[in-house]
Amino acid sequence: MTAYSIRGLGPFMSKLLSTPCFDSFLMEEAHISKSTTITIDGHLNQDFYSKAEWDDRQLRPYDLIPWSEARLTCRDLIKGQKAPSQFRLVLQLKPEYVPATLSEEDSAGRGLSDAVGALLVNIRLDSSGLKLVTGVSMKSFTLDRSADAVWDKTVGRFLSAKGIEYDEET
Repeated sequence: MTAYSIRGLGPFMSKLLSTPCFDSFLMEEAHISKSTTITIDGHLNQDFYSKAEWDDRQLRPYDLIPWSEARLTCRDLIKGQKAPSQFRLVLQLKPEYVPATLSEEDSAGRGLSDAVGALLVNIRLDSSGLKLVTGVSMKSFTLDRSADAVWDKTVGRFLSAKGIEYDEET
């Protein structure tokens, strides 16, 4: 787990909410505190869909909403005269990107992508500033932390490639 203190709140929020910069992620949850706190659960509601729609995994391949669909809603909730007093967003890398992300460290054949449940980024805005914190959810207990190290490095490279300025905190 690594924390990245983001420099430049405006440019980061613009990239997060108004561009496809983070569209390789799914949204697990969002908490936005303005005059009230709004919580969004990113898990899809099966009751909303017909049985045929729910069973058509090409239409809905994930159990979480893609960030590309959720970001407009979040942007509408955040925009306004005053910035939110707090904001927390949990994003999960889309499952199809996990094996390639972990492959550089998995040359020993440890099966890292089979053991990883999700690769996460937690984005938090509060009075201390804006932080992005990495996380790895494992399917079962393991002492091997190589997936964490790979994900931390990958997120650092991702932020740099997207022109997002940050200070790394370990």
